[in-house]
Amino acid sequence: MTTYFCDGIKEVTILNGVARLEFHRLQAAVPGGANRDLQAVTELFIALPAQGLLQALGVLEQVRERLIKDGVLQPAADAPAGQPAAPPVSPNFS
Repeated sequence: MTTYFCDGIKEVTILNGVARLEFHRLQAAVPGGANRDLQAVTELFIALPAQGLLQALGVLEQVRERLIKDGVLQPAADAPAGQPAAPPVSPNFS
């Protein structure tokens, strides 16, 4: 099985009951250059039925709650309702 490293989800499109998730990775805008500007490059597309997307969201919510319980994440008390808190800056790109 192939493993892909992705930094995040770039876009989600739902059409005709199928959710298409576009994952991205960050790479330097100028490879090998001193410029620290990053650009999102599409790494992988995943298509799954809308019901599968809902199931995946439930699993990810359980993971988020576990990370909060373990002290890895802080609850998003300051974030407006319906809007997730901004992720921390990766130590790889600080």
